[in-house]
Amino acid sequence: MIELNVFKRDVEDSSEYLRSQGLVPAVMYGSTFDSMPVSVNDIEFRKVYREAGTSHLISTTGDVAGELCLVQDMQAHVVSGDLLHIDFKVVNKGEKTEVTIPVVLVGESPAKKNGVGLLNFAHEEVIVETLPSSIPESIEVDISGLVQIGDAIKLSDITLPKGVDLIDDVNTTLVSIVAPRAEESVEEESLVDTAMEPELVDQKGKADEEGAETKKEESAE
Repeated sequence: MIELNVFKRDVEDSSEYLRSQGLVPAVMYGSTFDSMPVSVNDIEFRKVYREAGTSHLISTTGDVAGELCLVQDMQAHVVSGDLLHIDFKVVNKGEKTEVTIPVVLVGESPAKKNGVGLLNFAHEEVIVETLPSSIPESIEVDISGLVQIGDAIKLSDITLPKGVDLIDDVNTTLVSIVAPRAEESVEEESLVDTAMEPELVDQKGKADEEGAETKKEESAE
């Protein structure tokens, strides 16, 4: 079980003060757990999150020991990447909970391999409901059947592990093969621009020459 040290937090402590102490403000809550302001060590949490993500249970230690939770939400500064706030969802062993699971593509798409089209990985995560003990590490999706443009895999096409129920819309497209129109368009525009450049240079050169000849004629007069 992945462990994380959690500290009780005084709501009067500012975010700036906590960050100066190497801490990140957070909150813990659940269906039978009253919302509690807490904080975690920035460096320790980053290590835990790399392993746990949003789909692995975390066992709390420290001031709030003995709870099982999931990382429900995480806010970070868009420029610096500094962690601003974390939400921990406390779960009960015998109660189903919603959890976000990463989608992992397996196999190789003939359409992509043969250059027929581009692979569009539209949804890299799915939301499911299950018991904490049955949370899958990931959902594998085999893309070897995607052979031509328009081929797609929807949530309705995948088989979930026993005891895992889908929350997302079954009509959601996870991955598909699309025509490489955008790339071709960019390449065509680039070729057109390149072809026009010599013509523009020639026109400018002719204009300069004509202007010079006109000035010579006026001087001669």
